[in-house]
Amino acid sequence: MPENDEIEIPKPPSGLKARGKRLWVDMHTSGDFSGSPETVAVIEEACYLADEIKRLRDIVRKSGFDTRVTGYNGQPVSMPEMADLQRNQQLILSMLKSIRVDSVDDKLTPSQLGRLGADARWSSR
Repeated sequence: MPENDEIEIPKPPSGLKARGKRLWVDMHTSGDFSGSPETVAVIEEACYLADEIKRLRDIVRKSGFDTRVTGYNGQPVSMPEMADLQRNQQLILSMLKSIRVDSVDDKLTPSQLGRLGADARWSSR
C-alpha cells in the first residue's frame, strides 16, 4: 500500500510509446481512477491516440513546408495525414475533457484536464 504522499500508478498498457506513456502517468498522477473502469478505458484510448497524433505529426513535419500531394486528377490536395491529425487532435481533446475528477487539491480540475488535452494536441514533442 503506498504512503499518503505516494501515488500508485498502474502499469501502462502494452504497445504505448513515449507520448502515450507520458499521458498515462500524467492522468494517473492526477487522480485515482481504479474505481471507474470506463474512465480507465477512455484514458487508455487517449494514450494510444496521443501516440498516433505524434506519429502523424512526425509525418507532416517530414513533408516540410508544402503539405500538398497530387490528387487522382493531378490536382494538388492536402496530404491525408493532415486531416487525420486534425481529427485526432479534436478527438483527444474531447476524450480528456470527458473525464470527470473531483475538485480536490490533489487532483486536476476540468480546466487542467483541458490543458492536458491541449498539450497533447499542440505539443511539439
